Amino acid sequence: MKKLFLFLFGILIFNALSAQDLIIKKNGDEISAKIQEVGVTEIKYKKADNPDGPLFSMMKTDVFMIKFENGTKEVINSQVTTNTPTNTQVTTTVTPAQPATPQKVTVIIYRKNSFSGVAVTYDVYANEKYLTKVSNNTYFATQLDEGVVTFSAQTEQKITQTINLVPGNTYYLRCGVATGFWVGIPSLEFVPENTGIQETSRIRH
Repeated sequence: MKKLFLFLFGILIFNALSAQDLIIKKNGDEISAKIQEVGVTEIKYKKADNPDGPLFSMMKTDVFMIKFENGTKEVINSQVTTNTPTNTQVTTTVTPAQPATPQKVTVIIYRKNSFSGVAVTYDVYANEKYLTKVSNNTYFATQLDEGVVTFSAQTEQKITQTINLVPGNTYYLRCGVATGFWVGIPSLEFVPENTGIQETSRIRH
């Protein structure tokens, strides 16, 4: 009787382990799961060892194949063409990734009120694109795409400042005029946000 009980218990355990789906990722990882939904872009599943647990999701672009508990297989983003019963050719369809839309970052360009070079004005550019004309006691706010941007200005000589704009931050570019031989040389300097807030609060804008 005891042997019969152990035999039946073993069959139940085997069936429980067999009654699961298998997700095979493109990097070779395998996940034992219970598939809940195969959507257009995502696969939703629960872990096989915790079927009452949380629902997980995975991008279909990361998955190579799903082996279902009933023995069927589904190759993700693939088309299967059978030439003969003994020769199966698998053609993988690659879906081009859509380029992410760059996020906008706020940049404040300003010049404090100063008697030094008060008559000097100059243009400020971002990656050679005109942004604004800078004169004494001026303020200009703009939105630029995230990433590496080179700011430049020129009078007697060209001055540049390069910075990596990170979304979620506000950048303050303080402009000025250094002593030059004829009309003065522009100065560009990124300052801490608290400094920029304090200095721009004194400028009318």
